Amino acid sequence: MTRFGQQVAVVTGAGGGLGAITASILGDLGLAVACVDIDEVAAKRTATELNDRGVTSTAYGVDITSESAAGALSEAVHADLGQVSHLVNIAGILRRTHLADTDAASWRQVMDVNVTAPFLLTQAFADDLKSAEYGRVINCASFAGTRGYEYPAYAASKAALINLTSSLLFDFWGTAVTVNAVAPGAMVTPMLDHAAAQRMAEKTPTGRILEPDDVAAVIGFLAGRSSRGVNGTTTVIDGGASLLFSYR
Repeated sequence: MTRFGQQVAVVTGAGGGLGAITASILGDLGLAVACVDIDEVAAKRTATELNDRGVTSTAYGVDITSESAAGALSEAVHADLGQVSHLVNIAGILRRTHLADTDAASWRQVMDVNVTAPFLLTQAFADDLKSAEYGRVINCASFAGTRGYEYPAYAASKAALINLTSSLLFDFWGTAVTVNAVAPGAMVTPMLDHAAAQRMAEKTPTGRILEPDDVAAVIGFLAGRSSRGVNGTTTVIDGGASLLFSYR
Protein backbone atom coordinates (compact mmCIF):
# COMPACT_ATOMS: atom_id res chain seq x y z
CA MET A 1 0.00 0.00 0.00
CA THR A 2 1.28 3.49 -0.75
CA ARG A 3 1.16 6.48 1.54
CA PHE A 4 -1.83 7.66 -0.49
CA GLY A 5 -4.02 4.94 1.01
CA GLN A 6 -7.26 4.77 -0.94
CA GLN A 7 -6.41 7.65 -3.26
CA VAL A 8 -5.16 5.85 -6.35
CA ALA A 9 -6.21 6.82 -9.87
CA VAL A 10 -6.11 4.77 -13.05
CA VAL A 11 -5.86 6.90 -16.20
CA THR A 12 -6.13 5.32 -19.64
CA GLY A 13 -4.62 6.98 -22.67
CA ALA A 14 -2.01 8.40 -20.30
CA GLY A 15 0.79 8.20 -22.85
CA GLY A 16 0.09 11.66 -24.26
CA GLY A 17 -2.39 14.42 -24.98
CA LEU A 18 -5.32 14.82 -22.60
CA GLY A 19 -4.48 11.57 -20.81
CA ALA A 20 -0.98 12.70 -19.84
CA ILE A 21 -2.19 16.10 -18.65
CA THR A 22 -5.00 14.49 -16.67
CA ALA A 23 -2.52 12.15 -15.01
CA SER A 24 -0.43 15.18 -14.09
CA ILE A 25 -3.38 17.07 -12.60
CA LEU A 26 -4.48 14.07 -10.55
CA GLY A 27 -0.93 13.69 -9.30
CA ASP A 28 -0.94 17.34 -8.25
CA LEU A 29 -4.14 16.64 -6.29
CA GLY A 30 -2.24 14.06 -4.24
CA LEU A 31 -3.27 10.82 -5.93
CA ALA A 32 -0.95 8.03 -6.93
CA VAL A 33 -1.42 7.44 -10.64
CA ALA A 34 -1.45 4.27 -12.74
CA CYS A 35 -0.62 5.39 -16.28
CA VAL A 36 -2.24 3.03 -18.79
CA ASP A 37 -1.70 3.10 -22.53
CA ILE A 38 -1.46 0.57 -25.34
CA ASP A 39 1.92 2.23 -26.03
CA GLU A 40 3.92 1.09 -23.01
CA VAL A 41 6.86 3.34 -23.86
CA ALA A 42 4.59 6.39 -23.82
CA ALA A 43 2.96 5.27 -20.56
CA LYS A 44 6.40 4.88 -18.97
CA ARG A 45 7.39 8.34 -20.17
CA THR A 46 4.41 9.91 -18.40
CA ALA A 47 4.96 7.85 -15.25
CA THR A 48 8.64 8.82 -15.16
CA GLU A 49 7.75 12.51 -15.46
CA LEU A 50 5.33 12.16 -12.55
CA ASN A 51 7.81 10.25 -10.40
CA ASP A 52 10.43 12.91 -11.07
CA ARG A 53 7.99 15.44 -9.57
CA GLY A 54 7.42 13.33 -6.48
CA VAL A 55 4.15 11.71 -7.59
CA THR A 56 3.96 7.96 -7.07
CA SER A 57 3.22 6.51 -10.50
CA THR A 58 3.48 3.24 -12.37
CA ALA A 59 3.09 2.46 -16.07
CA TYR A 60 1.18 -0.34 -17.78
CA GLY A 61 1.12 -1.19 -21.46
CA VAL A 62 -2.31 -2.76 -21.90
CA ASP A 63 -4.83 -3.48 -24.64
CA ILE A 64 -7.82 -2.26 -22.66
CA THR A 65 -10.30 -3.85 -25.06
CA SER A 66 -9.34 -7.29 -23.72
CA GLU A 67 -11.47 -8.61 -20.87
CA SER A 68 -8.62 -10.72 -19.48
CA ALA A 69 -6.21 -7.78 -19.74
CA ALA A 70 -8.62 -5.54 -17.84
CA GLY A 71 -8.81 -8.08 -15.03
CA ALA A 72 -5.05 -8.49 -14.95
CA LEU A 73 -4.60 -4.73 -14.86
CA SER A 74 -6.91 -4.47 -11.86
CA GLU A 75 -4.87 -7.03 -9.98
CA ALA A 76 -1.55 -5.42 -10.93
CA VAL A 77 -2.55 -1.89 -9.94
CA HIS A 78 -4.04 -3.11 -6.69
CA ALA A 79 -0.78 -4.93 -5.88
CA ASP A 80 1.50 -2.08 -6.98
CA LEU A 81 -0.34 0.97 -5.65
CA GLY A 82 -3.25 -0.17 -3.52
CA GLN A 83 -7.01 0.18 -3.67
CA VAL A 84 -8.20 2.18 -6.65
CA SER A 85 -10.56 5.07 -5.92
CA HIS A 86 -10.53 6.84 -9.31
CA LEU A 87 -10.96 5.48 -12.83
CA VAL A 88 -10.55 7.99 -15.65
CA ASN A 89 -11.25 6.59 -19.12
CA ILE A 90 -9.50 8.91 -21.57
CA ALA A 91 -8.27 6.50 -24.25
CA GLY A 92 -10.19 6.72 -27.52
CA ILE A 93 -9.85 6.55 -31.27
CA LEU A 94 -11.38 8.49 -34.14
CA ARG A 95 -11.78 7.10 -37.66
CA ARG A 96 -12.61 9.88 -40.11
CA THR A 97 -14.76 7.71 -42.34
CA HIS A 98 -18.33 8.12 -43.51
CA LEU A 99 -20.95 5.41 -43.79
CA ALA A 100 -19.79 4.09 -47.17
CA ASP A 101 -16.14 4.04 -46.07
CA THR A 102 -16.58 2.33 -42.70
CA ASP A 103 -16.23 -1.42 -42.76
CA ALA A 104 -17.41 -3.69 -39.97
CA ALA A 105 -13.91 -4.22 -38.59
CA SER A 106 -13.31 -0.47 -38.23
CA TRP A 107 -16.72 0.00 -36.65
CA ARG A 108 -16.00 -2.72 -34.08
CA GLN A 109 -12.57 -1.31 -33.28
CA VAL A 110 -13.97 2.14 -32.55
CA MET A 111 -16.72 0.65 -30.39
CA ASP A 112 -14.25 -1.61 -28.58
CA VAL A 113 -11.87 1.20 -27.64
CA ASN A 114 -14.41 3.94 -26.97
CA VAL A 115 -17.20 2.00 -25.26
CA THR A 116 -16.29 -1.60 -24.45
CA ALA A 117 -12.99 -0.72 -22.78
CA PRO A 118 -14.52 1.77 -20.29
CA PHE A 119 -17.20 -0.83 -19.54
CA LEU A 120 -14.64 -3.59 -18.93
CA LEU A 121 -12.43 -1.40 -16.75
CA THR A 122 -15.33 -0.12 -14.68
CA GLN A 123 -16.40 -3.71 -14.17
CA ALA A 124 -12.86 -4.78 -13.24
CA PHE A 125 -12.35 -1.98 -10.70
CA ALA A 126 -15.92 -1.86 -9.34
CA ASP A 127 -15.17 -3.59 -6.05
CA ASP A 128 -12.26 -1.23 -5.35
CA LEU A 129 -14.34 1.81 -6.24
CA LYS A 130 -17.22 0.74 -3.99
CA SER A 131 -14.87 0.08 -1.07
CA ALA A 132 -13.10 3.44 -1.35
CA GLU A 133 -13.93 6.32 0.97
CA TYR A 134 -15.27 7.97 -2.15
CA GLY A 135 -14.95 6.65 -5.70
CA ARG A 136 -14.94 8.38 -9.04
CA VAL A 137 -15.49 7.14 -12.58
CA ILE A 138 -14.89 9.82 -15.20
CA ASN A 139 -15.36 9.06 -18.89
CA CYS A 140 -14.13 11.13 -21.80
CA ALA A 141 -16.94 11.29 -24.35
CA SER A 142 -17.24 13.98 -27.03
CA PHE A 143 -19.60 16.71 -28.16
CA ALA A 144 -20.10 14.37 -31.17
CA GLY A 145 -21.96 12.01 -28.86
CA THR A 146 -24.53 14.65 -28.03
CA ARG A 147 -25.62 15.39 -31.62
CA GLY A 148 -25.26 14.12 -35.16
CA TYR A 149 -21.73 14.05 -36.54
CA GLU A 150 -20.28 13.20 -39.91
CA TYR A 151 -18.24 10.21 -38.69
CA PRO A 152 -20.90 7.75 -37.55
CA ALA A 153 -18.76 5.17 -35.74
CA TYR A 154 -17.12 7.80 -33.55
CA ALA A 155 -20.36 9.65 -32.84
CA ALA A 156 -22.24 6.45 -32.03
CA SER A 157 -19.49 5.23 -29.72
CA LYS A 158 -19.43 8.48 -27.77
CA ALA A 159 -23.22 8.58 -27.53
CA ALA A 160 -23.09 5.05 -26.13
CA LEU A 161 -20.43 6.10 -23.63
CA ILE A 162 -22.62 8.98 -22.45
CA ASN A 163 -25.52 6.57 -21.94
CA LEU A 164 -23.24 4.07 -20.18
CA THR A 165 -22.16 6.85 -17.83
CA SER A 166 -25.69 7.62 -16.66
CA SER A 167 -26.72 3.96 -16.64
CA LEU A 168 -23.91 3.00 -14.23
CA LEU A 169 -25.60 4.98 -11.48
CA PHE A 170 -27.80 1.96 -10.87
CA ASP A 171 -24.79 -0.29 -10.29
CA PHE A 172 -23.21 2.13 -7.80
CA TRP A 173 -26.49 3.03 -6.09
CA GLY A 174 -26.09 3.58 -2.34
CA THR A 175 -22.29 3.94 -2.52
CA ALA A 176 -19.99 6.96 -2.49
CA VAL A 177 -19.11 6.37 -6.16
CA THR A 178 -20.07 8.99 -8.74
CA VAL A 179 -19.95 8.46 -12.50
CA ASN A 180 -19.65 11.43 -14.84
CA ALA A 181 -18.44 12.25 -18.32
CA VAL A 182 -16.82 15.18 -20.07
CA ALA A 183 -17.61 15.87 -23.71
CA PRO A 184 -14.90 18.00 -25.33
CA GLY A 185 -15.23 19.77 -28.63
CA ALA A 186 -12.30 20.42 -30.95
CA MET A 187 -9.11 20.20 -28.93
CA VAL A 188 -5.39 20.49 -29.61
CA THR A 189 -4.46 16.80 -29.42
CA PRO A 190 -3.15 14.27 -31.96
CA MET A 191 -6.80 13.71 -33.00
CA LEU A 192 -7.23 17.29 -34.19
CA ASP A 193 -7.83 17.95 -37.88
CA HIS A 194 -5.27 20.74 -38.10
CA ALA A 195 -6.42 21.75 -41.57
CA ALA A 196 -9.81 22.67 -40.11
CA ALA A 197 -8.55 24.17 -36.84
CA GLN A 198 -8.85 27.82 -37.89
CA ARG A 199 -12.38 27.31 -39.21
CA MET A 200 -13.37 25.59 -35.98
CA ALA A 201 -11.93 28.45 -33.92
CA GLU A 202 -13.93 30.97 -35.95
CA LYS A 203 -17.12 29.00 -35.25
CA THR A 204 -16.47 28.98 -31.49
CA PRO A 205 -17.87 31.88 -29.43
CA THR A 206 -14.68 32.06 -27.35
CA GLY A 207 -12.64 32.41 -30.55
CA ARG A 208 -10.38 29.45 -29.93
CA ILE A 209 -10.49 25.68 -29.78
CA LEU A 210 -9.71 23.84 -26.58
CA GLU A 211 -6.38 23.11 -24.99
CA PRO A 212 -6.21 19.80 -23.08
CA ASP A 213 -5.77 21.78 -19.85
CA ASP A 214 -9.31 23.17 -20.30
CA VAL A 215 -10.76 19.67 -20.12
CA ALA A 216 -8.34 18.30 -17.55
CA ALA A 217 -9.32 21.09 -15.16
CA VAL A 218 -12.95 19.91 -15.24
CA ILE A 219 -11.81 16.32 -14.74
CA GLY A 220 -9.80 17.51 -11.75
CA PHE A 221 -12.93 19.03 -10.22
CA LEU A 222 -14.96 15.87 -10.85
CA ALA A 223 -12.19 13.83 -9.21
CA GLY A 224 -12.36 15.76 -5.95
CA ARG A 225 -14.50 15.53 -2.84
CA SER A 226 -16.33 18.77 -3.59
CA SER A 227 -17.99 17.19 -6.65
CA ARG A 228 -19.87 14.62 -4.55
CA GLY A 229 -23.24 16.06 -5.58
CA VAL A 230 -22.46 15.75 -9.30
CA ASN A 231 -23.49 12.35 -10.61
CA GLY A 232 -24.60 10.93 -13.94
CA THR A 233 -23.83 14.12 -15.84
CA THR A 234 -22.06 14.85 -19.12
CA THR A 235 -20.34 18.23 -19.22
CA VAL A 236 -19.87 19.62 -22.71
CA ILE A 237 -16.62 21.61 -22.92
CA ASP A 238 -16.30 23.33 -26.28
CA GLY A 239 -16.35 27.08 -25.76
CA GLY A 240 -20.03 27.16 -26.69
CA ALA A 241 -19.51 25.90 -30.24
CA SER A 242 -22.06 23.11 -30.25
CA LEU A 243 -24.64 25.15 -28.36
CA LEU A 244 -25.11 27.71 -31.11
CA PHE A 245 -23.19 26.50 -34.12
CA SER A 246 -21.80 23.49 -35.92
CA TYR A 247 -18.14 22.97 -36.73
CA ARG A 248 -19.29 21.93 -40.19
